[in-house]
Order: sequence, then structure tokens, then C-alpha cells
Amino acid sequence: MILSCNKNTNLENKITIKVNSIDSDSKQLRVNTFDVIEVRAEGFGYLMKTYEKVGEYTTDSSGSVKIEIDGSKQYRFMISGPNGYGSANFTEAFTKEKLKDGQEVNIEVITHENR
Repeated sequence: MILSCNKNTNLENKITIKVNSIDSDSKQLRVNTFDVIEVRAEGFGYLMKTYEKVGEYTTDSSGSVKIEIDGSKQYRFMISGPNGYGSANFTEAFTKEKLKDGQEVNIEVITHENR
């Protein structure tokens, strides 16, 4: 039984986005903090949605990282750890927009001292 038929291959759906770690107070890039960004793709579980971990990426010295993902899926981006926490969502619950190739995603990070 075929549940769905999609003519696009995974390679056709691949896009590259840039994720920026932004300080919530100064609104500037968090340079030289090397934040770890966890990326999760939305899926469907038994009674509720699931968010399967796609990977972890560390920002470079400029406070950003480029990530290649499937543009047809919905994502949640999270930073948590000793340097602070923050998140950005690209799911239907938060936005009707889909991620586009070359798009920048900004995550505002709240430091533990400022919460």
C-alpha cells in the first residue's frame, strides 16, 4: 500500500540556511561563544507531534552556522547550555512560512545571568 507519493527527491528539497545566535539584550551576534544549536524536525507520533533530532551544530566565531536541511519539513531550533538558552520555531503552530534556501534564522539567547 502506498501512503503518499512525492515526486521530489530528498536532493531537490535540500536547502542551506544560516542560523544566528543573537544576544537578547544587545540584539547583536554572540561572537566567540560557540553556542550549540540543536535542530529537530517535526514528525507525528501516536497521539501527538514528535520532534526528532536532526543534529547539533556549533556556531563559529562570528556567532552563526550554515546548515543543510530538507526544505519540505518543519523545524525547531534550540540553544541550551551553560552559555544561555533560546529557540526559534518554523512549524505550522508558529508560522505559515516555509524555510527558503539562503534564509537566515535568528535565535535570541537569554543568558543565565539575565533571566
